[in-house]
Amino acid sequence: MKSLTLLSPAKLNLYLRVVGKLPGGYHRLITLFHRISLCDTLRLERTAKGFSLTCTDPRLPTDSRNIVTQAYHLVKKRFPLLGGVSVHLTKRIPLGGGLAGGSSNAAAFLIGLRQLYDLPLSLKNLVSLGAKLGSDVPFFLHNVKQALGERRGDVITPVALRSRKWFVLVLSERGLSTKLVYQALPEDLPGVSLTKAHRIARIACYFLEHADLFEVAKGLRNDLERPAIRLSPSIQKIIGDIVQLGIPSVAMSGSGPTVFALLSSHQQAEKLARRLRKTLSPKSIKVCHSF
Repeated sequence: MKSLTLLSPAKLNLYLRVVGKLPGGYHRLITLFHRISLCDTLRLERTAKGFSLTCTDPRLPTDSRNIVTQAYHLVKKRFPLLGGVSVHLTKRIPLGGGLAGGSSNAAAFLIGLRQLYDLPLSLKNLVSLGAKLGSDVPFFLHNVKQALGERRGDVITPVALRSRKWFVLVLSERGLSTKLVYQALPEDLPGVSLTKAHRIARIACYFLEHADLFEVAKGLRNDLERPAIRLSPSIQKIIGDIVQLGIPSVAMSGSGPTVFALLSSHQQAEKLARRLRKTLSPKSIKVCHSF
């Protein structure tokens, strides 16, 4: 195989609870990841040696700061005789939007590189490599539609998805720094046992699968919302505007600033999108579904 093309989907956090701290300065999380149909595209092509990355978004660095570049060198360290690869990334997921575009790109690249060179890497091997690159990478490597993420979000338990969900995203041209959002969390986090937090997460999964939109709203939670709003107050206004339109099932994804509303049908999602485009930039509104 000389080349291949892969889709690299974004994710939403339908539930995100910060339950404590871990060694090394990380926070302990319980989160519900959900893949969505907003996707980047990666094209990989074998070369004699070396690595190169090009991207349609000139704002994205393609040198050693890029997570895909880091992924290649991580695999190269494990397989010193690995050949070269050139990558072209078509970017549709906004940078710094809380949608894990970079982590998804890294996961797609690792899967593609394994296929391109027929590397002897099991899923466990890939997850171990991915966790070194970023906390969200393991979710995308598991190739499931939905999963609970624990510890840093890197311990994955698939969660069944019985029906396609529809979403309206409100994107922002200005991303938020994940590091700054976590730094804005209060030092004295509310205490909660892992057992209780896990049970609450499972209840949230049930609400999201079986309830109507008003009940679903009880299952949506993101502990990073408040610190993100302090850094970007417009998040609160967007959430409030959507709630005033009669849609209670709205939240922020990840560390923001992307806001999403969960709808029960494509028709409802398109209707909300049309209403939002009257007051917000039409380019910032995206309708998507479970991937």
